[in-house]
Amino acid sequence: MSDAQIPDDIPSLLIPMKGRPWLIPNIVVAEVIPLRQPDRPGHGPEWLLGWLNWREQELPLVSFEKLNESGQVAIGAEARIAVINTVAGHTRFYAVVVQGIPRLLRVDKGDPVEEPGDTGPAESMYVQVGGDLAVIPDLDAVERAVAGLRS
Repeated sequence: MSDAQIPDDIPSLLIPMKGRPWLIPNIVVAEVIPLRQPDRPGHGPEWLLGWLNWREQELPLVSFEKLNESGQVAIGAEARIAVINTVAGHTRFYAVVVQGIPRLLRVDKGDPVEEPGDTGPAESMYVQVGGDLAVIPDLDAVERAVAGLRS
């Protein structure tokens, strides 16, 4: 057996979205930046809002709602852009429109509790954590879609 232990809690973020907020480990988010107009809008799938220059890299800006087939592009008054670290290595980062500033949350082993519901193609599950309803996005699905832009 390994000496590595599963932590009692995981530093996570509750990120405001158009529908339920995302619940993701905080290590997934590289940075939250002010909303800005992307370059080359309208070139690509409907969920691709355009491209952003971030730290001398071109990142695709994604509408999660359009990719998840759960609604129209949402740009609220508090909208920001979250730069997301990838895990599969097809690309290092992509950007997603979010509806506000993420809130830090420590998720215990016993949380979250799965909530029944039909998830979209870019959602893993609906959950309740600390009294909040949230969605755990299927970041692998988002990343596969983004990786397809580079081919």
